[in-house]
Amino acid sequence: MSSFRERAAQDIEARGEDPGVLPLMRQLVVDSHAMLSRAPADAAQRAQDARTHAVDNMARLHAEVREKLAERSIGYHRAASAEDAVAIVELLLGSAKRVAKSKSMVAEEVGLTHALRNARIDVLETDIGEYIVDVDGRGPSHITAPALHLNRARIRELLNRTGASLDTDDPEQLSRYVRDVVGDYFTRCDAAITGANAVIASSGRIAIVENEGNVALGVSHPRLHIVITGIEKVVADEAGALSVLEVLAANATAQPLTAFTHFLGEPLPGQERHVVFVDHGRSAIAADRRYRDALRCIRCGACMNTCPVYRAAGGLSFGSPYMGPIGAVISPLLWRDGRADDLPFASSLCGACTEICPVGIPLHRMLLDLRGDAVEDHRAGNRVERAAWAMWARSLGSGRRGRMAERFARIGIKAAGLAPGFGRLVGKRLPRSGARHSLDMLRASAPQAEPKPTTVPPAIPDTGLPDLFRARAGLLGVTIAEQATLQEGDRRLKATAAIASTGSVVLTGEMANRRELLAARRVVVDLDPATIVEYPHQVEPYLGDGDALILTGASRTADIEKKIVRGIHGSEELVVVMGEGEAERRGS
Repeated sequence: MSSFRERAAQDIEARGEDPGVLPLMRQLVVDSHAMLSRAPADAAQRAQDARTHAVDNMARLHAEVREKLAERSIGYHRAASAEDAVAIVELLLGSAKRVAKSKSMVAEEVGLTHALRNARIDVLETDIGEYIVDVDGRGPSHITAPALHLNRARIRELLNRTGASLDTDDPEQLSRYVRDVVGDYFTRCDAAITGANAVIASSGRIAIVENEGNVALGVSHPRLHIVITGIEKVVADEAGALSVLEVLAANATAQPLTAFTHFLGEPLPGQERHVVFVDHGRSAIAADRRYRDALRCIRCGACMNTCPVYRAAGGLSFGSPYMGPIGAVISPLLWRDGRADDLPFASSLCGACTEICPVGIPLHRMLLDLRGDAVEDHRAGNRVERAAWAMWARSLGSGRRGRMAERFARIGIKAAGLAPGFGRLVGKRLPRSGARHSLDMLRASAPQAEPKPTTVPPAIPDTGLPDLFRARAGLLGVTIAEQATLQEGDRRLKATAAIASTGSVVLTGEMANRRELLAARRVVVDLDPATIVEYPHQVEPYLGDGDALILTGASRTADIEKKIVRGIHGSEELVVVMGEGEAERRGS
């Protein structure tokens, strides 16, 4: 098996002068900072607390969620290994032969798609990015943007290989072609497989975020819905789930929230739903105090967006479904057969990953510990290298030995200066032992960096939350009206609540009927301004106990060169009618 260095060298050489993901990553980091500046000051701390509580109390939360899932007639399954996970899914599929699969990192981890195809089950990747990389055959290069490494010309070539006859590489046309293939497949599939962003112990509801609407199709159309996720994804309650979701989209894709935020309750009449929790080494990670915090990860990809090594080498260089700093930490812990032992060394240890992580995972410390483990277990370093470091440690282990080493070093440098080719070293002197260095001196000698511009969160208009909602929803392309006349093919709904800072509307119960929503030509939502809250975590009282759906603009994708294309599965047009109740609110 090739090493990280070999894979990275090959990918960098193949790109040539192509800047690759660098401009996209840099802009994404800037946009994410701007989006996060709108979040409440304690957003990251609440998300960290929710994930820490989940990891520290997994056994108790699983006992609780198992009971709550049973109350909702949802199956609970636990897979100890990747092989067990595949076997459980195959058993649950039964006679199903056409499976629509949405993006799931755990499914990638256990090799689910490949295994099911080997069992003669037709599996279609329904996320546009995953569909493209499935055709390419090399796997995803980013947790949230699987096809980030492929340009539009290459994507057109890949799609034409499947039988398409595309005469343009316009991202909108490419995206709509894949959308149509996926939409047709959903009319004839037997089952859907999705991941989950959180499974809520107190209620048994399943939270899933997406932009395109393929998850909405999967949870509402086939007779069988299987969720596959890691055992760490259980959270205590809706407040914990909302706290995680509040920072997830902003860090992942610089969005306020994803287009669809699903809270799934009971299966639909005639439908069957199961959750497969995968361990695959996670229990061992949770038992190790040095690494257990890695299980807090919410798979936002922020660490790789800011990582200089990831930006230069690309995601495929990691040879794992998990790439970037989190991949360099989690991969050696999940696969202990040596295949990922060199990934902790794929880091500059600059600490940018730790600094940006929204749930406070100390990634740089874990990378150092994993390096130490690899050397101690003789999985890294050779005899010469270990001997050299042992000599260095011995030489500088005390002040007396350090001064002796310094004298010998001076003699060695002078002697080297007499040798051909080393004349440039003559006259170089090491600083005297014990020489004092001042922090002020170092600051004065350092180049003065320009202060980085900051984005100040806009203040809430004096007129209140309705105007902030209008502004945020307008940025998403939502039409705000005082009244609307229904036309043929429209679907009219009544929102339970709305979120001002994200421009989102909340639908519950029958209003969250995804079949009707996705089939509509235009969606018109009636909203009482009195139900608007400022931030996502404040919407918990409005979610009810059954199905709930948070809509944030129309469905969309940016899987091809990060170009936004609206109206993937579902309407391109969302109209929010704010009339009744506003006059009373403004007058109060």
